[in-house]
Amino acid sequence: MRIILIPLLLFPLLAQAAVLSPSATINTVTAQRMLTQRIVKAYCQQGRGINSNAAKLQINSSITQFSTQLSNLFESVTAPENIEALKKQETQWQNMRTLALTPPKLETAKQLNDIAEAMLYDAGELVKRLDVSMGKPQGKLIRIAGRQRTLSQRLAKTACLESWGNQNPALKQQQAQAQKEFSANLVTLKAAPQNSRPIIEQLDLAEMQWVFLESALSGLDGHADKNIASTSERLLEVMDKITNQYEKLGN
Repeated sequence: MRIILIPLLLFPLLAQAAVLSPSATINTVTAQRMLTQRIVKAYCQQGRGINSNAAKLQINSSITQFSTQLSNLFESVTAPENIEALKKQETQWQNMRTLALTPPKLETAKQLNDIAEAMLYDAGELVKRLDVSMGKPQGKLIRIAGRQRTLSQRLAKTACLESWGNQNPALKQQQAQAQKEFSANLVTLKAAPQNSRPIIEQLDLAEMQWVFLESALSGLDGHADKNIASTSERLLEVMDKITNQYEKLGN
């Protein structure tokens, strides 16, 4: 008698999907928004030769994170309109992931950015509905802090696209709007009565990193590009900690 062995590794993704709490669901969707911008940013950095090895690793890790989080979201949302929103994201994601793994070209970067913008908007509408459904002030704080993660990557993305040769006037408008929004969001978060001492300390650190990023954004030569790339990552790391702390307050 021949024994047929079934490779268990065929089913790892099914076992990894998790049901998220309402606050974790909001955090995850805001993280998905950030990843759309981070992937385009890293793709552009590869094309420009800015920290190319690190940029490649960022793309690979972001793809893994997005795919895992998407599976978790499918396990966690129940409203029909939210499920439909995730299905749309899934279709867009297949195209984005394929393009992100191709050799860097400016025209491909523009296509990636178009997809990222559409996904960013759709996920933004989804997270607003989740915030309303959660019905707690912490939901708004998670959403705003998560938006700061996105803006850190959006600013680096627009700067890198422009320095690569994409002279679309809309990029300058996006950058100016993102800078204004980031500053305003910092004021809002620092004034939140729910802030604990650790959150206040992290917000102070974020404010310091924001000064560095704004300084780097003031120029677009090769040296400035490297400063933008490194500072945006440090700011992302700080804002990620803050968002996760707000998530814990919401549980």
